[in-house]
Amino acid sequence: MRLCYVADLKSSHTVRWVSYFARRGHSVLVLSPASARVPGVRVRKIFRTPTLPKLIQLLNVFPVVCAVASFRPHVLHAHYARIYGWLAALAFFKPLVVTVWGGDILEDQGAFSDFFGRTLTPYALRRADLVTAHSGYLRDKVVALGVRRTAVEMVGCPGVDRSTFKPGLDTRALRRELRLADGPVVFCPRIIGPLYNTETIVRAIPEILCEVPDARFVFSEHMGDGLHIAAVKNLAAELGVADAAVFVQSIPHDLMPSYFNLARVLVSIPDSDGMPQSLLEAMACGTVPVVSDLPQYEGVVRDGVNALTVDRKDPSSLAKAVIRLLKDDGLRAGLSRAAAETTAEGADYEVEMAKMERLYLSLADRR
Repeated sequence: MRLCYVADLKSSHTVRWVSYFARRGHSVLVLSPASARVPGVRVRKIFRTPTLPKLIQLLNVFPVVCAVASFRPHVLHAHYARIYGWLAALAFFKPLVVTVWGGDILEDQGAFSDFFGRTLTPYALRRADLVTAHSGYLRDKVVALGVRRTAVEMVGCPGVDRSTFKPGLDTRALRRELRLADGPVVFCPRIIGPLYNTETIVRAIPEILCEVPDARFVFSEHMGDGLHIAAVKNLAAELGVADAAVFVQSIPHDLMPSYFNLARVLVSIPDSDGMPQSLLEAMACGTVPVVSDLPQYEGVVRDGVNALTVDRKDPSSLAKAVIRLLKDDGLRAGLSRAAAETTAEGADYEVEMAKMERLYLSLADRR
């Protein structure tokens, strides 16, 4: 098949998705604002600058139409309903697939805060022959926007590669590289900023250190706003815990299994979310998550079974959960086993991508 994607290759999720189909021998073209070398994948640049007015960005529809006309795909697939879904829908090509990621259709993340979001996002989803979502919560949100439930499929985005994300990896070299002693590590991989309540995490650190003084906290600066990162570092210094916080500028996706294995606990406490890949990958590695009590996680996260949920605005609530996990080896071991089993049951990369391939073939046959 010839598969054409409108997506951002800056995302490791997109790269892993299109790589699968290139390896399977399909002809793959990606229309992306970011250039990337992906074996077997052709890339054509479109422009995207978040500061540009949406109307200017929509001029990308002309290169998209030209690329589709010359490539003649069997399926056109947009990853992320905003911008990329709009462009794919306005290209008037069938069959069209749109994959929603979360922030593109969640009102509390600003998905419908502008005219284009309120009009073009529902339009793109209703025009699609197939919409894929990676959680029941997102599927219901898509249906609420007027899409037939029969046109929505649950597909992991893109699922966890359990051949690499697994427990038992040797992390001694990484521990030395990060200059960590032998104490327990708490990993915070989400974007540093207000949505992810990074300040709450930092404010919980003093209470945790009172009980577990050798604990260390690793934060990822990936995609974080410079001002927010500086503010969080300043807060850590003001609280006297700067020496316990390690900030890593960027973590390549192929190193994430080592980071998850290094950590005893993952902390992810956003105000709103989809079904984050980092959460599923951490669980596959047996890292126990401490997460917000969000309806988006229903069906995957079970408090006291494979994770602990907390009040995302309460540092003390977070601190108590982390302390429990760091001091109670039996509790942590039980939750760790259950977490790994959860991803084995419904988030396997090979299984999810094979399901997507069957959906592509069905759409191509109908075309």
